[in-house]
Amino acid sequence: MSSVFKKYRMTRKNVLLLAQAIINVYGKIAWQDYASDSAYPDQHSLTLNEIKGIPEKLERFRNEFTHQMYSNVINDEMQRLVHDI
Repeated sequence: MSSVFKKYRMTRKNVLLLAQAIINVYGKIAWQDYASDSAYPDQHSLTLNEIKGIPEKLERFRNEFTHQMYSNVINDEMQRLVHDI
């Protein structure tokens, strides 16, 4: 993996690359919303088609995963994905 840390912007291309990488590893994008006051966290999931086809879903994904762009693991994966294109 790369030793150089790049600070990626959340452009549409980068968001779609990150979504595709998550789906390739886990088969889906799913997370729990602990911000609500309910006893059980809300379950959310997205498909790549939803992210590509519905602008609101893309924004939801972008908002939820912005912090992931700054982790070393995601950064290395992003560099690999950008290199592969």
